[in-house]
Amino acid sequence: MAEQGVNQSQKQVQGIVLTPQLRQSLRILQVPAAELRRELAEELAANPLLEEVEGGSSEPLESPPEPEASSEEEGQGELRLGDDDFDALRRMKEDWDESYYEEVRSQGYSQEDDERRRHMFESLTGETSLAEHLSEQARTASDDPAVTDALRLLIASLDERGFLEEDLSSIALRSGQSYEAVVTAHSLLLGFDPPGVGARDLRECFLAQLRQRGRGASPAARLVSDAWEALMARRLDECGRILGVGPDEVREALAELSRLETVPSRQYSRDENRVVVPDAVVTPDGKGGWKVVMDDRHVPRLRLAPAYKDMLAGASLGEKERAYILERMKQGKFLIGAIEERQRTVERLARIILERQADFFEHGPSRLRPLTMADVAKEMEVHETTVGRAAANKWMLTPHGLREFRWFFTSGVATADGGSVAQEGVQEMIADILARENPAAPLADEAITAELQKRGVRIARRTVAKYREALGQPAAHLRRRRL
Repeated sequence: MAEQGVNQSQKQVQGIVLTPQLRQSLRILQVPAAELRRELAEELAANPLLEEVEGGSSEPLESPPEPEASSEEEGQGELRLGDDDFDALRRMKEDWDESYYEEVRSQGYSQEDDERRRHMFESLTGETSLAEHLSEQARTASDDPAVTDALRLLIASLDERGFLEEDLSSIALRSGQSYEAVVTAHSLLLGFDPPGVGARDLRECFLAQLRQRGRGASPAARLVSDAWEALMARRLDECGRILGVGPDEVREALAELSRLETVPSRQYSRDENRVVVPDAVVTPDGKGGWKVVMDDRHVPRLRLAPAYKDMLAGASLGEKERAYILERMKQGKFLIGAIEERQRTVERLARIILERQADFFEHGPSRLRPLTMADVAKEMEVHETTVGRAAANKWMLTPHGLREFRWFFTSGVATADGGSVAQEGVQEMIADILARENPAAPLADEAITAELQKRGVRIARRTVAKYREALGQPAAHLRRRRL
């Protein structure tokens, strides 16, 4: 038998390290337009070299301003930010407080005033969001990188209630992830806190909560799993017959279900209206087509304060002050470039959506085409995660209403002519069929499937049932009304 013990070993592996600048760039790309100004306000407060151009928010962003030409060659050399300057930036950190206090004293602030102000801001705390809470659990949920990536994808796909409305197969097709990894990740997500998060409907939400409470085999769990339709129709006698229990046991099971949470994300939901600002507007181009107009009103235009560039051009600064200004200038240029890159990426994504979904803009949701992030990433020559971040929290004002960018990414259903139609388009067809049905004799899922086949859409009955439930429409016997 081999001896057991602790050994040390070294190995060389390749990995990606996200620098603070790259993290900032990714964050700016992902935040919605309504929150971008608040995000940049923190940078403006931290970097005295940055200032906002007044009254210029509706104009396109200008390139990062280059320092003005100086008559002194020494000043021009300092403004070029070479390798020696970056070495000075690394040495500058320990001298930051001293140089900063000198600056604020000249403005009439004392060191005690600044300490009180800093203490106030550092004492402010923000609430953890549902996505952050779930992402922290996902870090240690699996050793398989594919499953971990799928977990992050599912977390990003949750709606405001904490439910997963999209089919797992559709998510896998849209993102290019392995279907097996997505299914495994979903099973893990159903065990996360808060209980019930990641469920695809209320039934799965209740079962997940009962399993976490150790009540997976209880009468309440059996009532949900075996007698759900009868329960939703309030036929309690039928529920008792299905479970083989009496009325008292059914009432006890109902009492246990009444204590379960119907909105898993409730404790992370803020009681406030959500402000949605469109990042792009699609309007007629006057030539029978459509064009994309970017809405930059909420994107502040930043520049480097000219006063600091003049200070660099002079000879009155010491080494520490000069190094501090150079660092802040570098950070400011990177931030301005990140904002510009965000707008370029979002605009390019909007134009690709307009091109790929031309039938939607012309005829409506029923003509939405299948589109995956992998296809768009290939066309944009970027990674799929970049497309995901660019589409996250971004909205487009279309002739058919306000739509989130992610809404345009969907899997497809085959048609009789060899083409395909997006699942939202199929749902539109199902909604149209249900709107035309006889309320006294509603169509069963088999009849809806047959009607779709007449319209050239080949689809399975179980898929029709999923799309019908996604529309909030119950089964045929529950839709029946007496005339």
